[in-house]
Formats: sequence, C-alpha cells, structure tokens
Amino acid sequence: MSLCATPLPPACEKELQRVIALVPDSDLSLLVATEPAFQAGGFRAGNVAVLRVRLQQIACGAAEVSETLRRTLARRSRSRTLTGLLSPDAIAEARHALAALLGSPVLLVALLLDERQEVRDKAEGWMQAQQPFLAVDPAEALVRLRDLFAGLSELLGSAAPSGAPLTREAWQGQKEQLENRLHDLQTESRRLKGVDDRLTRVATLLKACEQNLAETRQKAETADKTARQKTRELEEATAELARETSRREERLVAALDLALATEFHGWLANARAVELAAADPAPQADLLAQAEAALQKQGAVDRHSGNRATLAERLEHLEASLKRVQSALRNALRQTPELKAVETALAAEIRGLTRLLEPDAAATPLEEALLTRIHAARDNDLPRLRELPELFASLQVLDDKAIARLRQAFQKRLAAVQAVGVPPDPRMEERQNASTQLGRALAGQAPAILLVDGHNVLFGLPARYMPARGTSLPDADKRKRLTDDIVRITAPNPSVRAWVVFDGPTRSDTQASPNVRVTYSGGEGDHRADGVILDNLRFFKSSSPDTLVILVSNDNDLCAAARRLGALDIAVLDLGAFL
Repeated sequence: MSLCATPLPPACEKELQRVIALVPDSDLSLLVATEPAFQAGGFRAGNVAVLRVRLQQIACGAAEVSETLRRTLARRSRSRTLTGLLSPDAIAEARHALAALLGSPVLLVALLLDERQEVRDKAEGWMQAQQPFLAVDPAEALVRLRDLFAGLSELLGSAAPSGAPLTREAWQGQKEQLENRLHDLQTESRRLKGVDDRLTRVATLLKACEQNLAETRQKAETADKTARQKTRELEEATAELARETSRREERLVAALDLALATEFHGWLANARAVELAAADPAPQADLLAQAEAALQKQGAVDRHSGNRATLAERLEHLEASLKRVQSALRNALRQTPELKAVETALAAEIRGLTRLLEPDAAATPLEEALLTRIHAARDNDLPRLRELPELFASLQVLDDKAIARLRQAFQKRLAAVQAVGVPPDPRMEERQNASTQLGRALAGQAPAILLVDGHNVLFGLPARYMPARGTSLPDADKRKRLTDDIVRITAPNPSVRAWVVFDGPTRSDTQASPNVRVTYSGGEGDHRADGVILDNLRFFKSSSPDTLVILVSNDNDLCAAARRLGALDIAVLDLGAFL
C-alpha cells in the first residue's frame, strides 16, 4: 500500500510531494490514459493541478502504487539515480553517510522508489526503526564515502594517488575508460528509450484492450439480461403449459363423463323404452285419434282444406284401384280390353287430381324437402327462414322456377300466420320442472350431468349433515357423508354422471364411484368452487347442448349464471327429497 505498508512520516511525504512536482505534464496525461487509479473519478488529461493532487493522494495514501507509477516518480528523483547505481550491500554500508549528506527523508524516499524489492524492504525496515541513521558530520561523511568508493574515484580519474604525477599515458587510459563508460551510458539510454516507446505502445494497446473489455462486458450484460428475460418467458410459458395441460385433462374427464352418460343411457334406455312402448299402445292410438281429430277440425274451419282432404281421399282410392288394375294386367294370361281402358282412365284421372291438388309440385327431392320444412316450421322460426330462398339462389342448386316456388310457399305461410296470429307453444304446459327432470334421470329415462355445490348443500341440509347440539363432526366426515349420499342415489343409473365440487386450498380430483367425481377447487378467496362449476358447465353445454345438466345449489347468483348457460337448477331441499 502506498510506497510501502508502513505510513510515511511527514518529512517523507514532503519530499515525495517535491518529486511529484517535478513530473512533466505529458507524463501526467499518460498516467490518466493508462493507470487504473485515474480511470474512475472523471479525471481529464488537461487538468494538471487536479492530477498532481490525485497523484499525491495515491503515493501518500492507502491505494497501491503500481510499478509504472513508481518508475515515473523514480525518474524524477536525482537521489534515487545515485542509489540506483549502488548495490544493496553498498547502500546498507554507506547509509549513515548518505543520510548525513542527502538527508534522511530524501534517502528513504529514493530507496522506496527503487525497483529492487530488497532495497525497498531495507528502507521500510530502517523507517520503522526508532533511530535508523547515526548522526555523522557532513565532512566526515564525505571522507567515509571517498574511502568506500576509492576504486571508483580512481577509475573516473577524479583523484590521483598521493605523490604520483599525472602522465599522458594515465590520461589516455582514463579517457578511454570514460569513453567506454559514455558508450555504455548511451547504449543504456537507447535501451531505456526503446523501453519507453514500448511502454507507450503497450499503454495504447492496454487502453484499446480495456475499451474492448468494456464493450465485451456491456455485451455480456445485455446477453445476460436477454437470457434472464428468456428464462422468465420460458418459466411463464411452462406455467401456462402446465395450467393448459391441467385444464385439458379436466376437459378430457368431463368429456368422458358426458360420453359415458350418453352411452350408458343408450345401452339401458333403449331396452326400457322398447319394453314400455310395446306394453302401452295407447300413445300411438291417441296420436292417431288426435291426427284424425285435427284433420276433421281443419276441414271444418277451412273449407279449402276440407275439399282438399276429400279429393286426397278420392285420389288414394283411385291410386289403390290403379295398383289393383296394374297388378291384374301384369299377372293376367289373357287381358280384356275393358281392363286396359280402365287403367288408362284411372291414370288420366289421377294425373288430373294430382295437378289440381299440387299445381306447383316440387321438381326435385331437395325442393320437396325444403317446401315440407317451410310448411312444418314453427311460427316463431319463420323470421329466420326469410333469407332461405335467396341463399339457395346464390348457391345455384335450384333453378329459377324452384326458387320462385320457395318464395311463394314462404309468403303464403307468413301471410297465414300474420292473419291468424302466433299461437302459444303447446309444449309450455307440458314442460316439467327441474326436480321432475332429475327424477326422470335417476330413474334411467334420460342421461344427465348432476353438478353439486358441495359446501352449499352441507349448509342447506343441516339436519342431515350437521351434528346435533353438544357433539362435533369433522368437516371431512361431513363431506364424505354427502359424497356417499350422491354415490348411493346415482349408483343404479350409470347414465347420470355426478360431479361434487368443494372449496379447497389445493386442486385435487378423486373418483368416489364409477360415475361420481369429487373435486376440490384450489386457489384463494370465496366462491372458488363456483368458478369450477361454471367452467365445466360451459364445456358440457358447448359439447352437447341437448344433454340435461342440473345444478344443486342455494346460491342465487350461481343458479342465475347456470340458467343463462342453459342448465337447470334445483334447491338444496329439493335434492334432500331424493336422499
């Protein structure tokens, strides 16, 4: 940390500040571009004063000083230039004399700026000592240094041996030594210059690499963000898939129940219906009597209808006679002329009556079927058939005459309805309530889906499912008692598929019997079972609109929603009558 781990004394900080002041502005700008310590904080290369303050903070503070920054400061310290020429042992031996001549702070800062770790460790150890340097007189210190470096002094020619004359040969030898030394120094200078150039190139390359690193990090962050977003989308899709899978499984179960209800009823009801129909001929006889009475009434009310009925009866007799005559002609060995003449006359009379009764007879089976349906349609259905002729005209499956006959038949029927008014639906009085429909289904006379609002039934029949005062019954036993009741009343008739729905914290489905399913809604809040009931009710009515669906509940809102979807609803007390 700093130049060393030991905090610098004030004198050393002052000397270090003096060295920092000698750093050129160009070196400061290079440090801003290359040193990590200057990257954060918004330092600019042109703001020299701020950069020097920052450099002082780094060198004297707690931040670690890099080798580049140490070399930059060392090149501006002349004392370090002197100590850099000495070996660690020579520095240790001459430290007292150097401290006396240079000053203790100057010497310590120079040693701390040295590139050699051994020298820096020695300087830090001396700085930690209570009295690292002895007090030596400068003159005495100079003598000690001369004695220590006597050989070097002789090599440089700065002093001659006492009493020895300076000859030309000695001078030439010293000159040669100095030239060699100068050559070595020039070589070292060129090497250092090349190092500086490489350092500049490396700094530029480092800056480019840092920019690439920043761009790469930004791309990595963007990719990471995209990956997290994709992960969230995948989790949402997985959850949606799980919900859809659960919903599809539920729909499959509901469809299976619906199919089983219809299939079981088809297996059992047909035999029962045939047996009942064979044992009771009254309905057909009554129907024939009603048809005959209706025809007589129509003939009495509408003379045209009576006349047509009379002619139709004659036509039937004529056709029967014609068949007898034609049969006799086919099987006769000798045909009489009278029989052939009667055949021709009968055929001509039949054609005449047919044209009279049906002046606009249908030309094709399709036209005949459409005319029959128009005349047989209910009065309330006529507005929906108004566009029927135009639709068939656009499809071009009937010719213009047939389309005209369809329009005429529709207008004739509509005019008759408008003239006499719309009669009430005769089946309104015959419709039975939901309880009767449930009784018919439990008797096996019709397939049905029975939806039971579980908790609503438990509260609606307290005498059956609530314990007597002074006793307690767990909720699970109450629900089981209700389930057993539903299983009991539906067991004889597999064409009735019952679905009991309870509110519950976790969604679950169990099969209480082959045709009774128990479901816990799951989720949170009130009326959770209502959503499950309505959801399945929509599925039943959309899959098979004619299937009887009965809801057992006292919830008015739920029953109203069920009626809007086409289901019947009965009160809980009405269900109690079957239990």
